[in-house]
Parts: sequence; structure tokens; C-alpha cells
Amino acid sequence: MLAFAGDDGISVPERALFIGAQPHPALKAWPTIVGWQPWKHFATGWEREGFFRSDPLPLERWPLVLVLPGKSRDETLAWFAAARDRLEPGGTLVAAMPNTAGAGRFEKQLKNATGNIVSIQKHKCRAFHAYENGAWREEIFDEWRALGEARKISGFTVKAGIFSSDHIDPGSQLLADHLPAGLHGVVADLGAGWGFLSDAALKRCPEIQRIDLFEADARALDCARVNLAHHDRPITCHWHDVTTGLSEIYDAILMNPPFHSAQATDIDLGRAFLKTAAAALKRGGKLLLVANRQLPYEAVLEANGLTWSKIAEDKTYKILFAGKI
Repeated sequence: MLAFAGDDGISVPERALFIGAQPHPALKAWPTIVGWQPWKHFATGWEREGFFRSDPLPLERWPLVLVLPGKSRDETLAWFAAARDRLEPGGTLVAAMPNTAGAGRFEKQLKNATGNIVSIQKHKCRAFHAYENGAWREEIFDEWRALGEARKISGFTVKAGIFSSDHIDPGSQLLADHLPAGLHGVVADLGAGWGFLSDAALKRCPEIQRIDLFEADARALDCARVNLAHHDRPITCHWHDVTTGLSEIYDAILMNPPFHSAQATDIDLGRAFLKTAAAALKRGGKLLLVANRQLPYEAVLEANGLTWSKIAEDKTYKILFAGKI
């Protein structure tokens, strides 16, 4: 987390923009700090602590731009470019990253672009900053800016930093290949990403009346809106943290549940998705999911009142169909 006392050589202005914003008590004293955060749970936490959040990323310029990037290479470099675009002449760009996320590598890349870097290391993280002095290598920032633009994979629109942004996820593809054509009624896609499973379901299942997408990454949801725009059935997109539950009951639920938080494996995240799905299914409803073979989801299904069967698997993934009695 970024925090400044003003005694390390960084001039602390009254106004700052925070890209990838997460709350910290040290930021409370800042007169004006505006945060941008595409992840719903982090955005909610930022607002809960009383900070102002901008959506979309504001275009105005700031004397100080803070960056707390994600784990994707292209996303991190694109966020550096976004920070550069919002920096006033003579302003300061500051980034902080864990060493395990490649902080040393990204520090070198930013130094190559700016020619000046001041860095500190603490708690297995690095914080580094550069002053805009009119001599930054704009051609490098042009390259990084392009990394943040929408791109196509197999005809679908994606963006850097979202799940499966350079290929169709093989687990999702396996589930799509095994979706029963008889799915009907109102369907939810939990952790919908850029819409691959919803698109497959709408193509394969003519009796689906409506499909609701729930996704925590606003950037992925923007891509999903583009990718599903050609379908003629009702589609709703919800920027939502699935672990907090759903307000509606569904005939069927699809999902490729996440099992990572930042860099670490988090099996409890997938378990929370399953619990939410079980609570949101109507009696007789169906849950269709794909998971890595080693993940112990079967016990979670049973504990939440669902019967299940494994209808397919390969060397990496398994497909589970579950029903609510």
C-alpha cells in the first residue's frame, strides 16, 4: 500500500489520482485524492472508507498519480501509460508492487521510459517514483498505451488484465462443449468474465429466456457487453461481488469459479461462489460448473443441499452438473 509522510523527498500536493485504488488510513489526511478501481470488492472498500471514486478513469491532469497495478504485464504497463497521460508537467508518478509481482522488472522498465527513478524496498515490496521533467521517452509510453486498448481473440473483444485475455480459457471451453441444449428459463453466469460462457449458452440453448452476467471486473463486463450485443434475448450485466450473494432466484446457473486472490490460490473463493449459487437456485434448478480436477468442490455442493454428477473430465478439468432438490 502507498503511504507518504513527506520526508522522503516526494512533494505531497493537495490533489492526487490513485489508479488501482485501495484504502489506507494514511490517505485519510489527504485533502483531495480520487480513486479509480475496476474491481468491485476493492471499489466498495474504497468508498466504504469515505474516499471519492471516479468511474471511468478521469481524463484531467494531476500533480501526483499513484499506481497500484494488478498482476498482468500488459495491464501494469498500460496503467503506467494511463498515469503518464494524467500527469501534470513536472508531476510525479508513483508505483508500488510486491516483489513477487515482478516489481524489480517493472521498476527497470519505468526507469527506461523516464530516465529517473527513486526506489525504496520494504516488506517484500517496492515503491518507486519518477518526476516528469520533459525528457521522458514518449515512444515507450505509446507502446504501453496500445497494450491497454481492446483486442480480439477468436472474434471476441478482450482487454489486458482481465481473465483469459489472450486465449479462450480451456476449462470454459470444456464446459461450453457440454452445455445441455435444454437449458431454459432465467439463467445466471457467475464470474462471467468477458462473456464466453453466456455466448455459448445463448447459441446452444434456444429456450433460455434471459441471462444475467455477474462479474467483479468492470473491464471484463464492458467487453461482455460488446461480445453479447448481437444476441436478441434479454441480457443484463451486473458489476457485482458474487461472494456477497444474489438477490434473484434462477432456473440455472453457469460458472467457471475463480480460485485465485491476487497471486495466491484461494480455494475459499470458489467455495463462496458455490454457496452463493446454491442459495440462488430454485427447487429443481441446475448448476453447471467447471473446475480444476483437484479442487474439492463436491463436498461443498453436498453441504449446500445439491446432488451432483461428474459428466466429463480431462487431464486438468472436471465438469460437474448439480441439482437442487
